[in-house]
Amino acid sequence: MVAILCVAGILSALTAMRFAIRGREVAVPSLVGKTEAEATDIPNRNGLVLRVSSKRFSSDVPEGHVVEQIPGKGTQLKTSRSVKVLLSLGPRRFAVPNLLGTSLRAAQLMLNQRRLTVGNTLFAHTPVGEPSTVAYQSPGPGTLEGTDPSVNILISLGPPSEYFIMPDLIGKPAEIVMARARTEGFRVGKINYRSYPGVDPGVIIQQKPQAGYRLSKMETILLDVSQ
Repeated sequence: MVAILCVAGILSALTAMRFAIRGREVAVPSLVGKTEAEATDIPNRNGLVLRVSSKRFSSDVPEGHVVEQIPGKGTQLKTSRSVKVLLSLGPRRFAVPNLLGTSLRAAQLMLNQRRLTVGNTLFAHTPVGEPSTVAYQSPGPGTLEGTDPSVNILISLGPPSEYFIMPDLIGKPAEIVMARARTEGFRVGKINYRSYPGVDPGVIIQQKPQAGYRLSKMETILLDVSQ
């Protein structure tokens, strides 16, 4: 009898717990086609929270109305959870402008005027295009298709650096080496003159970077020269 009562008590507790858990769940209402204000109020009355995840152009759904919702209508969801919706921007009216050669700020303003937004923004060295300007965009200029209002752009960091192999300068006349390096666009730092027995004055006795180093014109060459 005691065992039966214990089992009954456990089953009763489990049943009560199940109903308690189920009691904190609600069915997600249908929000598709509702305005943003309506779509906000309806979930609130059901203990849910509305989140606008993104916006898209739509020729079928009026501007400001819900195009899609996640989770869908009828899904059981615990209270205080979020229902994500995608809002319509209405039909697409403006073609994607030509952003090539413009600054990031100018690109943002041009897109905002056409109800578009900047999407992914990447920065990279490019063989063409001025530094800090748009070198590539997707979709391309003039595009009227698609529902996504964002335009992805690539901002140029200028041309890629050109690299050279550092030659062996030890034992060469410093004056000739420096004149040639500067003529070809390399940077030469302040010369460090010091005595070196057995070496004529004006000869390179130490260099940095060392011979064989991969060098760009943005780096500085340092030389020790005999005096």
